[in-house]
Amino acid sequence: MNWAEVEKALLNPSPRNILDNDINISLFRLVRFVPMKYMGRGSDSMMYRAGKDLAKMLNLKTVDEVINFCKDNKIGIVSIVSEGPLIIRVDDCITCKGLPKIEQPYCYFEGGFIAGCVENIFGKKCQAKEVCCAGLGHDYCQFEIKFL
Repeated sequence: MNWAEVEKALLNPSPRNILDNDINISLFRLVRFVPMKYMGRGSDSMMYRAGKDLAKMLNLKTVDEVINFCKDNKIGIVSIVSEGPLIIRVDDCITCKGLPKIEQPYCYFEGGFIAGCVENIFGKKCQAKEVCCAGLGHDYCQFEIKFL
């Protein structure tokens, strides 16, 4: 398989002939959580890595590009809570908004995505740790960024 061609097609999808390219949030969540069902919490690091890889493929270079991409693609409403330390908030998160509290975060993919975007913008390696999430009983997601 030529993964470069697949990546290009994923980032520039051909329009569908009859249906548009929007996806129902319930279907998105079912696809998103299948790895967790079969791999348990072991899927967390895989989802984090996948989010980081997506950010690297998109190569968004500014905070405004990240904010607009997330809003335009209905991922969530991204804002900067603090610059020192860097804390990023996501309201209306596509993955977890309205899901039950489970005493652990849901949004490892989003954490990886945010970390990848921060690395693109600042040119420094980092990790994003989710400290607020519906899974932890919050109404929003919040990520603390640690530069390595």
